[in-house]
Amino acid sequence: MKKVIVLIALTGLLLIGCSGEETNANEEYVNMLSNDEGSYALYIVANLEDEITNEILQNNGIRNVESWVQETSLENARLEEVKEMPTFIVFDTKNKVYETNSRQELFEFLQEN
Repeated sequence: MKKVIVLIALTGLLLIGCSGEETNANEEYVNMLSNDEGSYALYIVANLEDEITNEILQNNGIRNVESWVQETSLENARLEEVKEMPTFIVFDTKNKVYETNSRQELFEFLQEN
């Protein structure tokens, strides 16, 4: 009986530890997430020639982007994981869902999702 109780306790501790790691990963993105279910938020680190505007999104048939933040240099990047320009990261309401270095691939992802 004691073995069963110890096994259950250890399993519970493992589950608690795993859920904490997931929370920590999402904390980095908390200010980047979309506020609306079914819409995306973008984080862009790119030169102004790769700028994203409402007009560009509309002209490409993209209507599922709620907001975006654009940085124009790696030094200003808010996420340490960004190592090259351009970088385009897509967030839903919970986490990062897509990352690419191609503007065209970004548009294709947003059109398909």
